[in-house]
Amino acid sequence: MRRKTILLATVALLLLLSVTGVYFYKEINIYGFKLKGFDSLVTPHFNILFLSQDRDEVEVVAKAAEKTYAKVGKDFNFFPEDRIPIVIYPDSESLQQAFNWPADESTQGVYYRGFIYIQAPGAWIDDTRKLEDIFFKKGPMVHEYTHLVVDRLTGGNYTRWFTEGVAQYEEERLTGYTLAQDFDIDKSELYSINDIIHKFDELPDVPRAYIEALDMTKIMAGKGGIGEIRNILSLLKDGASADEIFLQRAGKTPLEGKTHLVTNIINGGDHFE
Repeated sequence: MRRKTILLATVALLLLLSVTGVYFYKEINIYGFKLKGFDSLVTPHFNILFLSQDRDEVEVVAKAAEKTYAKVGKDFNFFPEDRIPIVIYPDSESLQQAFNWPADESTQGVYYRGFIYIQAPGAWIDDTRKLEDIFFKKGPMVHEYTHLVVDRLTGGNYTRWFTEGVAQYEEERLTGYTLAQDFDIDKSELYSINDIIHKFDELPDVPRAYIEALDMTKIMAGKGGIGEIRNILSLLKDGASADEIFLQRAGKTPLEGKTHLVTNIINGGDHFE
């Protein structure tokens, strides 16, 4: 009996450390940004960190974030109770430097370990009269927030191509935007399924790889749409494989080799653009 009590106490302690570890990671990082000169705007569901030069654009980000929270939350029936940190960088270069990226690698936003990092809207939107509309429809908020939702609803059990596919699926569903609007994708020259599953981050034509991940996600969703995506996330949380689910839905034979799972991105791992 005493041994059973000790075991239960140990399990409870480990769970507590896991939860508080995530909490303290977030709070320590927020404090770190404030030490670097970032101010903060707290909304009902987000803690937005920004530098003084971006103060005039923070409300644009806040409105898009809360709109995203409501719309994505409705689709996935998931509404986090904690405030999600969003870090605004003034431009592409400062965002690149934050992640030690080479100068030729650029993105509007990144999801990493529970934080959403974005460029200030004015860094890439010229028409300031339509700043709010353009930022929501063509900006990174829906895409990056969906990464967070996938992360939390699966407990971190998902493949790289799958989270990018779901993020684009929801982005297209809510805003109508796809990469095909900005990139000329030659669909006569596609990557193999094996390449997408096993080598997603190594593929040189990134837009093509992302579009194929979206197409694969649409196959998984089938006629069930977003409801089926929710079901798949639940299966992943229970230990299923996104790769195997896709192969089954697509009528393909299982592939040889190991799939690349991301293990609990909330507590550490890759970043997602």
